[in-house]
Amino acid sequence: MAVRGMVQGKGIRLPMWWLAVAGAYVALGWLSLYLAPERVTVVPLWLPAGLAVAVMLRLGYQAWPGIALGAVLSPPLLASLPDTMAWLAPGAVAQAMLATWLIRRWVNSELPLCHISDIMRAILAVVLATLPVALFEGGLLRDEFGHAGWQAVPECWLGNMAGILLFTPFVLAWSNRAYAPPAGRGAELALLTVLAVLVSQWVFSVAPSSGSLEFVLLVFFIWAALRLEVRGMATLTLLTALVAAYYTGRGLGPLVGPSELFTQLGLQGFTVLGSVTGLILIAATHERREAQEELQLAAKVIDNTPDGVMITDADLHIRSVNPAFTATTGYREDEVLGKTPRLLASGRHDADFYQAMWRQIAQGGRWQGEIWNRRKNGEIYLEWLNIIAIRDSQGEVQNYAGIFSDIVTQEHVRKRLHSLAYYDALTDLPNRELFHDRLHNALVQARREQRQMALLFLDVDRFKPVNDVHGHAVGDSLLRVIADVLRLCVRESDTVARLGGDEFTVILTGVNGSADAAQVADKIIAAFAQPFQVEGRELSVGVSIGIALFPGDAHDEAMLLRHADAAMYAAKQAGRNNYQYFRPQMATLFAASRYNQGPRRG
Repeated sequence: MAVRGMVQGKGIRLPMWWLAVAGAYVALGWLSLYLAPERVTVVPLWLPAGLAVAVMLRLGYQAWPGIALGAVLSPPLLASLPDTMAWLAPGAVAQAMLATWLIRRWVNSELPLCHISDIMRAILAVVLATLPVALFEGGLLRDEFGHAGWQAVPECWLGNMAGILLFTPFVLAWSNRAYAPPAGRGAELALLTVLAVLVSQWVFSVAPSSGSLEFVLLVFFIWAALRLEVRGMATLTLLTALVAAYYTGRGLGPLVGPSELFTQLGLQGFTVLGSVTGLILIAATHERREAQEELQLAAKVIDNTPDGVMITDADLHIRSVNPAFTATTGYREDEVLGKTPRLLASGRHDADFYQAMWRQIAQGGRWQGEIWNRRKNGEIYLEWLNIIAIRDSQGEVQNYAGIFSDIVTQEHVRKRLHSLAYYDALTDLPNRELFHDRLHNALVQARREQRQMALLFLDVDRFKPVNDVHGHAVGDSLLRVIADVLRLCVRESDTVARLGGDEFTVILTGVNGSADAAQVADKIIAAFAQPFQVEGRELSVGVSIGIALFPGDAHDEAMLLRHADAAMYAAKQAGRNNYQYFRPQMATLFAASRYNQGPRRG
């Protein structure tokens, strides 16, 4: 809150605020007395009560000294009430504190004047907070003015209640920008204010027997609710109440009754009901506008979603479709409204399919799955369909919503996800995950057919200097070129994979011995003999290759990969740019901890 921030953190002394609150309290007390009849027992509208609650809601409980000071100063300055009224200062502070505590406890919304439930709770808080003080004030006034029993209690209660319900929303509305009317309607608010005052004068300045004209003001209440938000309504209710109090106190207007008591209660009832009606009207309008905005937002989302949406009633008559429905099926909205989804049926599903689908919807409220449908041009297509049953508060189905997407149009998404999961993003070769899967399948096939297979483990020689001299971007481009070269050196049935860094593998299926594997290795080494053209540069690198055969060198995937890696390490030790077959003694030299050291690049 801006005002609270000034009090607490911007160097303005709190006593200055106390004096300001006290001065405003006295001024409103004077105004309340001025509007009341000359011979007053209880002021009909005690506006300082509304100020006290508004100040505490905005500044906090620390504002109580200003309220107490204003309550003490009011009787001497007004000179029309006895000095014993100064004893009502504790009651004024207690009433404001109790009302503020109840409102904060029961109303959690940041904008409590915009929702009916919040307003009803706030009104109940005001009713409960003003009752103890009314009993206290009634007890004091009884002896001073000669009232019998608790006659003054209803007047005190309604007077304080009316002051809070009129003035607190007015202060809150004008101290919070969130309650302001829409931009550009300031002149409209001023016009409403002038017209409301003029019409109120005409309504309440007539003779008492002129009939009930106050209902004319309902037009202005509706105007404020529809156009001018909380600030306009709070201003309207306060001004009409002030005009009504002024003329009623002088014996004019439709609120004048057969006695002073009836007149006062009539005025207080009018102001309380008027303020409550105004608050509920603006809250109802605000909630209606919020609901419309939510519906508009939902409609925009549905209109812009790439999935087709079709909404039917409980009898499956189409109520609405979105543009994606038209784009997918070819049917415009005006061509399908009132019809049933059967116009999309492809004829590929039998009655049992649809019976099972609707049985699941009846039991669980939804169904999803693949279904064949037919476009307007007769083309049959496969879609993924979600059907949702929408029920009312009694659990009865009101509508069905069908949300679908053409599976063909999503094929690129599936392919992209598959590529990210199983292919190296840099070279587009199978990654480690897919490599192990294909190695497993190759071993299964080799066992079943009792044939041999070979695994080549490759490491690019002198790759690290390329990165160090030319940068990682050039190094990545070189890896892509190497991947293309390796693809050309093997058959389509073989697999080239990148394990990471500058390490590659080749799975050779259906080989007839070590000679076939050696032939492929020689082909790869020959391809590396010539410099590679990479981004305008000639880059020379070599390749060290280790070869392990199944079933001669290993009996499972892990062993085969380990032995091929050990053979590659031996090729490095033998001077690089060559290939080596796995031999048992290599395992003792290399050790199985190769994979705990991470990829070797060089």
